[in-house]
Amino acid sequence: MTRTEKAELRAQAREQRRRPRNAETSQDGDGAQEEQEQEQEQEQEPKRAERKREKREPVRGAKQDEFTNMADQARELLRSVRGVEAESVSGLTRTSNGWTVTLEVVELQRIPESTDVLASYEVQLDGDGKLLGFERGQRYTRSQAEVG
Repeated sequence: MTRTEKAELRAQAREQRRRPRNAETSQDGDGAQEEQEQEQEQEQEPKRAERKREKREPVRGAKQDEFTNMADQARELLRSVRGVEAESVSGLTRTSNGWTVTLEVVELQRIPESTDVLASYEVQLDGDGKLLGFERGQRYTRSQAEVG
């Protein structure tokens, strides 16, 4: 066996390893089936690219009055549902389907005030400011230092 024959065999082996397995099986059968599969893949590729673009749509910004409005809306909804007054707003985040507002609430008043028990509530609002849900997060004393 000459050098060129060995080189040709190696090239053929590399080419076979690069081909997908379904392409090898279709060579034994009908060549039209292989063409049909390739056409289907080409049709699906633009659809895949469209789906990727849809998922990566950036969250749009908000004006200051929209922020203030959502914070006030969350305070009011928490007051009406839970019956507690929020002491402060500690977080306001736009999500893909609306807003998440984190409110700090005094759950138990004590003397001295440094021993008050507070809780963080996360209020989820849709884009129009309607309540989607709320959840109490951690409870802590007012004097407790933030960890981490």
